[in-house]
Amino acid sequence: MKDNAIGAELTDKFVIIRDKPLMLLLRNIGAAVEEGKEAKVPLIEAAYFAEKGKLPFTKDEILSRASKSDPLAKEKYAVIEHLRSRGYITRVSLDTDEFLRLHRKGFRPGEDRTYYLVKVVAGSWVPKPGELDEALDFAGRLRKDLVIAVVRPNGLRFIKLGRANFE
Repeated sequence: MKDNAIGAELTDKFVIIRDKPLMLLLRNIGAAVEEGKEAKVPLIEAAYFAEKGKLPFTKDEILSRASKSDPLAKEKYAVIEHLRSRGYITRVSLDTDEFLRLHRKGFRPGEDRTYYLVKVVAGSWVPKPGELDEALDFAGRLRKDLVIAVVRPNGLRFIKLGRANFE
């Protein structure tokens, strides 16, 4: 754990914020989950806010920590950076860190429901048998549309998946 003088702590899964003004700022920009007298920001999201100067750590230091447990940390960061820079609130899913939650433009968490679950994959990704079906089932249980974000060196590609029923 790395602790900072203004009440922010870097752990293996979160940046924990105890500074009230910083907690309020993060809440206003659609980040962090408040738990009592502290707020937790998942590392992938924290890297984005560190890059924007909102957190007292560096993006590289946070991504390095996140990459230890998540081989797709840099790809997820690229997706969050791309979407947030276009006005979309993008968060790590509460159910599993395999997916990101995407809110409609102009709405914060709590104001509107999540519209898409985004599964981030590397450009060389080849789905295993049943992997897409499992992801579609998971999104369906949560009543969300599924989007696959393919991260390539030359950019991102978003693929929306759904089911069709021909009865």
